Parts: sequence; C-alpha cells; structure tokens
Amino acid sequence: MFATLLMEEARTQARRNAGVVGIMAVIAFGFMLLSLLRLPVVSSMLLMGSLAALLAIPVVVGAQVGIEYWASMCGARGYLTMTLPVKGRVIFAAKTLYAVIAVLVSVAVSVPLGVGWLATYVHLLGITLGEYLEPMRQMISEMGTGTVLFCGLVLVESYVLVVIEVAAVMSIGAQGRWNRLGFGAPAIGLVILYAVNQVVALAATLLLPLSLDMTSGRIVGRMMLPQFIEAVRADQDPHLVGIGTALAAPIVAAILVWWAVRAIERHTCLR
Repeated sequence: MFATLLMEEARTQARRNAGVVGIMAVIAFGFMLLSLLRLPVVSSMLLMGSLAALLAIPVVVGAQVGIEYWASMCGARGYLTMTLPVKGRVIFAAKTLYAVIAVLVSVAVSVPLGVGWLATYVHLLGITLGEYLEPMRQMISEMGTGTVLFCGLVLVESYVLVVIEVAAVMSIGAQGRWNRLGFGAPAIGLVILYAVNQVVALAATLLLPLSLDMTSGRIVGRMMLPQFIEAVRADQDPHLVGIGTALAAPIVAAILVWWAVRAIERHTCLR
C-alpha cells in the first residue's frame, strides 16, 4: 500500500512540479545568456534575476508540495484521504517521502544552473572559473574529502528535515483543539518550530562534543563552549565551530514525526 500511495503522489504532483522547475530553469538560463551582452546596468540586473530564479526553484517546489499536503490531509480532500484502509503513519510516510524527493530533485536541478551562473559571473569579471575557485579548492584540500563529504551530507539533511518538520507541524495543527484556527494553527506552529530549532541549534553547537577545527579543517570530538569562552576573553576568533546540530536536528524531527503520526491517527479533525 505504501508503494501505491507514493506512486499516486508522483502521478498527481510530478508533472506540476516538473513544469515549475522547467519554467524557472528556462528563466534563469535565459537571463544568464542575456547578461553576456554586457549591457550597462541591465546585465547586472539580469544576472541577479537569474540567481533569484534558480534559488527559488526548490522554494517554489516546496511550497507546491506543502499546499498539496495541507489540501489532501487537512483540507476538504482530507475526508477522502482519511477513508483509505491504511494507518495514518503510512500516509504520512508516503506523502513526506514524495515531498523530500521532489525538493531534492529541484535542488539537484539548481546545482548545475548555479555552476553556470557562477561561470557567467566570473566571465563578466574577466577572470576564469578556475582562478575564482582556487581559494575554495585550497580550503577543500586542507579540510580533506571526509570533512567536505560530511558537510555535504549535513546540507542534504537540512533540506530533508525541513520538509519533514513542516509536514509534521501541519498535521499537528489539524488536531481538533486547534482546528478552528484553520491554517493559522500550522502557521503559528511553524513560528514556534523556528524558535525551538534556533534554541536547540545553539545548545547543540555549544554543548555537544562535535566540532570543526578551523585550524586543521578536521572534525573533532570536542565541545565548543570552553574554547568559545576562552576566545571571547582573549578577544580572538574561536578555532572550534560546533556542528552538534547535525545530531540534534534529527532528534527534534523524530519527536515531531511521532507527534504528527499520533495526531493523524487519533486527533485529526476536518472542517
């Protein structure tokens, strides 16, 4: 049943998502090409418009799947969804998995466009892409492949967790006690979630024994807080940057998923 639900999500949303990605990609690429005409002021505006378009691709796709989730789970179509002979956790898993896939695919489309944008930018500056990226290449060489891979995985994790948490908050907001607020309930929930994530991220960054040593570029099992306090006292930049949020964030998401599944299966109230 899970596979069937996932395929249904793809059938109903994939074409729409692909259409938006295609339109935004064409706009971004077209603006890039036009900026090469080197028109005073206009080329800069076109280049900024291109950057805005490619950055907006995952945002727009995320908004699409979010609206669809709300309409099919908590809106008028939720009555049909809740009649399916399957547990709420399966429905939640299928819908969030499709949303995660859609957002990650949109990000994957944005990456080569981003490289093209950067190549266009440095061309207008009159230098080569290799020259522009040389400092980054040296930094990556110093950090090591393992650290760079870890940072890349953390970035992917952040996209995945945002999608899951937003879906969870919408499901939690559809409980009977908050139903009268409509979409206001998840809107308030998202504000609260942002605040909670900031507090958790700060605590995890300072207190969890997992940091990036800026002097060596290596990940070390040390807490940032003592070194941070020492750096503040000495009026210096800290050489340890805590990355414990990579461990704490999934815990917050797991709690929200548990709460969302419980809300879907026991407390969902449709209007």
